[in-house]
Amino acid sequence: MKEKSRKHMDALQARALLFQRKLAESPVDWSIPGLPELDNQLSIIELPADGLKACANLATVADGTVDNTLAMAAAVCRSLVLRETKERIFSDTDIEAVASLGTTVLKPLSDVVEVASGLSANSLAEAKKNLKMIPESGSSISSVPSSEGD
Repeated sequence: MKEKSRKHMDALQARALLFQRKLAESPVDWSIPGLPELDNQLSIIELPADGLKACANLATVADGTVDNTLAMAAAVCRSLVLRETKERIFSDTDIEAVASLGTTVLKPLSDVVEVASGLSANSLAEAKKNLKMIPESGSSISSVPSSEGD
């Protein structure tokens, strides 16, 4: 019976489910150089669109351009959390200090933010690879992604 109700979902129910979706979380599963105390303690939470916009605003310098290092630091500040409590480690005012952590810390964390938030160059391919295929009843069309153009 539950499966049948899924087939007859209306737009309001679909909207409610989309707005209730939890943001993706990716564990920081490597040791940050010099900080073994943080091993298995941190995660990256997906940045929603408004979070990405806020990062760009926080990384905009006086001449109106976006400083890439500050943008990485802003993304890390907004998405790095304690794994168990989901408490943010940094506030938005920590961006310059986080930018000074060095690329051996900042770049790997920023890369995880990009992947978790669907911003990496191969995000579409990764999403397709990780999608659960849902069989359509009464359909003879395969839902397997095409490999054309790969």
